[in-house]
Amino acid sequence: TIDMKTKTFISAITLMATLMACENSSTQTELVTIDVESNYPEKELTLQDFVDVEYVPLETNDEFINKGWVKAVGKNLLAIVNGGGDGDIFLYDRITGKGIRKINRKGQGGEEYTQITQMVLDEEQNEMFIVDYPRQKIMVYNLEGKYLRNFSFDENSYYTFVYAYDKKHLIVYKDYYAQPEKSCHALISKQDGKTVREICLPYKELESIRYTGMHEKYGEIVAVPAHYLTVPANREWYLASVSSDTIYRHLPDGSEQPYMVRTPSIHSMDPEVFLFPKMMTEQYDFLICITKKMKENFSFPSYDLIYDKLEKSIHTCIIRNADFEGNNVALWESSLSPEIASYRILYAHELVEAYENDKLKGRLKEIASTLDEEDNPVIMLMRQKAN
Repeated sequence: TIDMKTKTFISAITLMATLMACENSSTQTELVTIDVESNYPEKELTLQDFVDVEYVPLETNDEFINKGWVKAVGKNLLAIVNGGGDGDIFLYDRITGKGIRKINRKGQGGEEYTQITQMVLDEEQNEMFIVDYPRQKIMVYNLEGKYLRNFSFDENSYYTFVYAYDKKHLIVYKDYYAQPEKSCHALISKQDGKTVREICLPYKELESIRYTGMHEKYGEIVAVPAHYLTVPANREWYLASVSSDTIYRHLPDGSEQPYMVRTPSIHSMDPEVFLFPKMMTEQYDFLICITKKMKENFSFPSYDLIYDKLEKSIHTCIIRNADFEGNNVALWESSLSPEIASYRILYAHELVEAYENDKLKGRLKEIASTLDEEDNPVIMLMRQKAN
């Protein structure tokens, strides 16, 4: 049996070797260490201090009625769905919120999707990519809804965390359910889905975030908590693996650099506490810790942390919206694109009530003054500040 001191020594050697292997022409940043067992102090932040905020009031008419779930954001367009089950895609003007068109290609045919799991907009090429998780395919249409082509996931895999990487490629996470040791990030062709490059993060032992256990009412169940393995931010990407103690930066030159390491090691914990990047901004890194122990309501214990890059300090946090008095901002959605750090749905009835109680300011107050309680939501986009 290896004692704790030996384990620590081995971990240190492994980390040093990783750092040496990943050195490149880019400036090596100091490795950030996060103790997932520490009780960090709380910090209060104002949303507008670290992101630029856009409010998009979604037009409401007989054809455009929806729940405001944002699937993709382009330079000029917002793609909205009702969860993906009914197949409806609502394209809105990103600035004005005016409805442009409604598309539905749901079905069982070869040119149709069965579910809208994820979406990517490519306005320059007039294309949108629909990730159809059940069929293990990516369906490609133009922005008018005309079918163009499709390509399949790699055999025995599912693609998650799908984003536009550049003009020719998507970045995906390949989750190989039969061979989890093969799971990795990858760049694939937008044209035919062929893998251009696999990005395999090193790890010591294989871990799984999949939870199998007994439930008092339903017996043995299998569940997977929501987690984040790919986070874009401006021109960089932050990549994680459930089996690795290290979060990596994928740099513009295509190289990977260790950025953040968690302690204690995921391999030494029972139950495991996973650390994932959630939203990365110029000053703050937003992280989530998830414990692999399901509660009776089918949720998993979790808590958020932030790393302040200027102060080099770690905190839990409360985020206030300067435009909405008494409204705390929960970062329950990860980044939508390198430009859009996150989003939040503001429901019309809540805004109407806040307006009547004089709790709104600026553009949000102006929008709320025109709303009816039954209108579509207002989408709050959190845009990365320019470097």
